[in-house]
Amino acid sequence: MPPATKLLGLLALMSCCAWTLVARVHVIPRVDARAKRDALLILVTPQMFRGIGAMALFPGIGDAPLEWSTPLAWGDCITAALAMTAMLALHARWSYATKVVWASAVFGLVDLLHNFANSIRLQVAPRLGPIGYVVAFGVPMMFVFHVLVLRTLLRKAIEPPSRIL
Repeated sequence: MPPATKLLGLLALMSCCAWTLVARVHVIPRVDARAKRDALLILVTPQMFRGIGAMALFPGIGDAPLEWSTPLAWGDCITAALAMTAMLALHARWSYATKVVWASAVFGLVDLLHNFANSIRLQVAPRLGPIGYVVAFGVPMMFVFHVLVLRTLLRKAIEPPSRIL
């Protein structure tokens, strides 16, 4: 395994640990204190920016094979569009909003796992260039937020107690 692959893996793992700590300390207590819909509105927000993965196709950003970067770009853009639709559906209180959030979360998580498997299979780490920052920092955050969305979708629909002013 090339040293760049090991380093990128280590950096991504460290970011995943850091984002998990951020979620545990800062995000989970706040979203758990909210109604499910309101929590999902918060947690879906970062996924609307998944389209940044399409930067892997920009000339000069990296030299990753199209076999990796093309499906990554399409999957990230589809995930971003689904997340925007989920946000709109939740905000407008569409009757099927939860189904759109499920679609966004499941598709996005499967896409991340697919991209991860492809990156290992195709040994793209040494060829990523600046997009490696997104892989090492952004992808772990997106992973953690997908898990948080799924966690929230699976929680009981018990509304938090009302606060006395």
